[in-house]
Amino acid sequence: MSTVKTASDIATKVVKPAQQFFGLVVGAKQMMKTIKVRVARTRMHPIVLKPVTTHKNFLVHDASEQCVLGDWVRIDSCRKVSKNKNFQLGEIVTPAARFVEEETGIMHSQASVNARKLFKKDEYVQTPQDEEIKRRLK
Repeated sequence: MSTVKTASDIATKVVKPAQQFFGLVVGAKQMMKTIKVRVARTRMHPIVLKPVTTHKNFLVHDASEQCVLGDWVRIDSCRKVSKNKNFQLGEIVTPAARFVEEETGIMHSQASVNARKLFKKDEYVQTPQDEEIKRRLK
């Protein structure tokens, strides 16, 4: 009455992760093989009865270092990789615009270049839109 499992039956078993989130990459160059993903959750406020958005940042293991700032990604739970990393990169759902710098060979996104331009005043000519962005950030 016992059934014998073959090696092909065991190999085809797919383990689904316990948690999956979708979020935006907000940090990609600070640590090696690690990205910071911001996950937003919207819920209804119990008293005011309006939608309230809350955010949480997760440190995610990116083994191939393929993510850049501005990517929309899916993250999956996994075993603990380090003290604060409990997730790994599932897939890049929507990639940000990328380009490779010729001198160094480093991959950048347009979002990282725009952020750098805002804070390097001597190399960049200020525009009214930049002043408005800076004013909103303060």
